[in-house]
Amino acid sequence: MSTHTQRVPNASTVADRDINVDKAVRMAVVMAEANERLFKLQSDAANAAFSENAKHLKSLLSTKDSGSLLAEWAGVYQSNMRRVLEVSRAGFQIVPETQAKMADVMGEPFSAYAKETQKYLEQYVKAIADGRDTAAAAVKQFLAQTFASVSGEQDKKKAKVS
Repeated sequence: MSTHTQRVPNASTVADRDINVDKAVRMAVVMAEANERLFKLQSDAANAAFSENAKHLKSLLSTKDSGSLLAEWAGVYQSNMRRVLEVSRAGFQIVPETQAKMADVMGEPFSAYAKETQKYLEQYVKAIADGRDTAAAAVKQFLAQTFASVSGEQDKKKAKVS
């Protein structure tokens, strides 16, 4: 005769375990989808940047006039800054969407965390936009001073040649 007793799992324990496994799988799916979206966003932005920068580099290398060169550089800088801001905004849109899905999976405790995090993300996005405006103003000022300097140098050279 066996001294071992057979133990049948409690039905509620099995059900709790199934609920936890289901939540874990749903969380993994949400995170995988968010990672896929972020990777695609970053890959598309990198490919566009490489292509556009190669085109601009060829143009810059063939430009002989320094004034045209600076104007071209300013355009490239502004285009790159716009792209960075667009990618940042798109990335910051993915985060709250992912948090909302996680809150649906996890329930109320995660929802409060998601709202707090969203507040900080909104502050960060505003800081990026403000920084972009400051950087654009600084570049415009630099370019204006550079154009003034370059045109002043050209006027002096023309005066000597004449």
